[in-house]
Amino acid sequence: MCVYLWAALLFGCQGIVLAQATGGRSKLDFLQLPTQAKSTAIGARHFTLPGNDPALFLQNPALLDSSKASNVSVNIMPYLADTRFVNAAYAHGIKKSTGVWAVGLQYLNYGTMVETDDIGNVIGEFRAADYGLSAGYGHTIGAFTLGGTLKLVGASVEAYNVWGLSLDWGGVFKHPKKDFTAGFVVKNLGFLKQNYNAVNDPLLPLDVRLGLTFKPEYMPIRVSMTVHHLNKFDMVYNDPNLFFKYDINGKRIPRKIGVAEKLGRHISLGAEALIHPNFRILLGYDHLRRQELRLTNRGALAGFSFGAWLRIKKFEVGYGRAQYVPGFGSSSLSVVMNLKNGFVKEPASKLMK
Repeated sequence: MCVYLWAALLFGCQGIVLAQATGGRSKLDFLQLPTQAKSTAIGARHFTLPGNDPALFLQNPALLDSSKASNVSVNIMPYLADTRFVNAAYAHGIKKSTGVWAVGLQYLNYGTMVETDDIGNVIGEFRAADYGLSAGYGHTIGAFTLGGTLKLVGASVEAYNVWGLSLDWGGVFKHPKKDFTAGFVVKNLGFLKQNYNAVNDPLLPLDVRLGLTFKPEYMPIRVSMTVHHLNKFDMVYNDPNLFFKYDINGKRIPRKIGVAEKLGRHISLGAEALIHPNFRILLGYDHLRRQELRLTNRGALAGFSFGAWLRIKKFEVGYGRAQYVPGFGSSSLSVVMNLKNGFVKEPASKLMK
């Protein structure tokens, strides 16, 4: 089934994939931000993570299974320059069915800004924000779960607006006996429209991903690896005015990037230390983020992330910290609550085995 789905993805979406832009040339890039603390801590690109947080469906709708039913979550992330990124999600199981519905909200508030005329006189104030309203569905068939999410997305700055529809769809395979999950997801297929003059309508940040999450036997650790942006091989920002060297004649030569480095920028790694069934330490590394945001002379912790997760009765609390440049990053706090009989728990014997 996975082979057939992947073949359909490659041939059915080839024209759309080649038409999309990445690397800062798209709009509504808030759609690539992590939607819960666990994703912030372990790496924003992973989409095969287990857990009870219904907001995981914003990473991959195929994560909508019975473990998310009747759960509600809220995530708050203070972001760059005093902006605030808020996410909320709720999942509901369907009786006598293996299907799960979910709804979600993503809202990035840029706050209030001063409006001036052409010569700098203050004439008022205006607000700016990005937003996304999502509805998703996941259906489990044996060890496979397939899902899709339809999103109404947009952005507003004063009287200028961008809006559109976006679709995520994917599938995961969960081994019935072992702690192993693999899958794929296509994120942000769709279109955007705008109410101001431009040559072309903006593009969504399309991202095609493959990933897996597994726990080595007899080790209290769970590892995740994701290959992202399969729709665009060269993700390197290589400005010849910034990255160059001189030949023996004093002539500038643009920096050359090898195949290994280009491949490495598609890989994101993460790990969960399973210290206790109700407590975990989370770590992550994203090579693309490190290479894009590190300083010229040092990288420090750019591209690394970390956090922790704690369960207390009907509540789960997560904290994540992602480092962007040396000395600066952002934190995320998530709270998940079960509205009925408690969370679906993983057996302690399975976690420590």
